[in-house]
Amino acid sequence: MIPRDGAMVRRAEATRRLDLRLSGVPPGRCPGAMRPTAFQARRLYLLLDILDALQAPGKGRPSTHEIAERLIYPRLAIGRGAEWKASSERRRTQRLIDEALALMNGGYRALLRGRPAGATKSAGSK
Repeated sequence: MIPRDGAMVRRAEATRRLDLRLSGVPPGRCPGAMRPTAFQARRLYLLLDILDALQAPGKGRPSTHEIAERLIYPRLAIGRGAEWKASSERRRTQRLIDEALALMNGGYRALLRGRPAGATKSAGSK
């Protein structure tokens, strides 16, 4: 059943593509509305890498500083202490962590509705 709402056409197309794949038809290129831009794809890969780091089994949760060093700013010598606390790199890292967690906790649905990566908050919440 496909609900009659604003995403009905997209859902019907996705259902059609799934049916073709289940029938053995090789995958075609994803339609433009469903395909992220190169920038969005890089950002989504980064967000998934952040989630992987946060959810890694057997290790304690990495600090914001460790995530920044390993994933976001691997070639940048970022400071420690007060220098790190006051840095724009720390604020950006925290925003990316928050965005990755929001995607994991239901924000991915915005991607399925065709909203670009980064648009994980509803229009009313800021």
